[in-house]
Amino acid sequence: MIDIYKKTLKDLKLKKIKTFEKGSWISVIEPDIDEIERLGKELKLDLTIIEDALDENELSRVESKNGIFYMIIRFPTQSDVDIITLPLLVVITRDNIITLSNGQNCVINNFVKKFPYFSTTHKTSLLLKIITEVFNSYDKYLNRILKDIKIKKIKIDNLNNKDILFLVQEEETLNDFESSIVPIISNLERILSGRYIKIYDKDKNEIEDLFMDSKQTIEISRVALKSIKNIREAYSTILTNELNRVIKILTVVTIVLTIPTIISSIYGMNVSLPLGNSPFAFLYVILLIVFMSVAFLWLLIKRRWI
Repeated sequence: MIDIYKKTLKDLKLKKIKTFEKGSWISVIEPDIDEIERLGKELKLDLTIIEDALDENELSRVESKNGIFYMIIRFPTQSDVDIITLPLLVVITRDNIITLSNGQNCVINNFVKKFPYFSTTHKTSLLLKIITEVFNSYDKYLNRILKDIKIKKIKIDNLNNKDILFLVQEEETLNDFESSIVPIISNLERILSGRYIKIYDKDKNEIEDLFMDSKQTIEISRVALKSIKNIREAYSTILTNELNRVIKILTVVTIVLTIPTIISSIYGMNVSLPLGNSPFAFLYVILLIVFMSVAFLWLLIKRRWI
């Protein structure tokens, strides 16, 4: 699907048009073969890069071919199972700016809603606004993840297998976020050099702000990763202590039960034994068992073994 928007500084709102006019923003979502061929034919785009951008596993990068600027960045989105990142291609030609993604994404949807605060004729500024919206999406998901982690931390002593699996998935998401954000920072440095597109003083200030936002986003991601690691380590320590306590109790019970077993085995032998002819032999044996068991427990408690 191809949607074409245009808004100049004089326009009050974003207009949807039907042709690739100069100064327009072309939003491409889930394009079919005919639409891809149209982009290549009418806008002279490199179809190889477009095909790369449609690959869900494509990494972030920036290129310039035949005077056309290409930048692939990964943005976060909610899938049916968990949060993932997908590639978004931003292309700047002499006359237009094009965004392309293989599926609906909140970045473009939110971007359209934020008009009329932007102009499609200022392509470099529009690119930076798109990157800013990508970072805003990362921050939104990171705040949600941090909130979930805080809830798990509160009930750390009652975690179950489902909670542990949830934390593992969140950890994978955070690693994916970090591996997607770091290349964006590298791409911003390349853009700032001015070798790919023309950068104005206003744009430089905005790029510097993006550097600060990206560093803050990475720090939040690393804090969340550290929190998950601390939860896992604390949970592992709790499990180990609980296991040690159970083993200690079972060991004491086994030793205590061994005392009557040994005495009963001795008095069960068909040989002459002390008190063998006494009518109170059974009572004496029981009292001996109780005395030795209690004495052994008292010794363990006194030495703080239990």
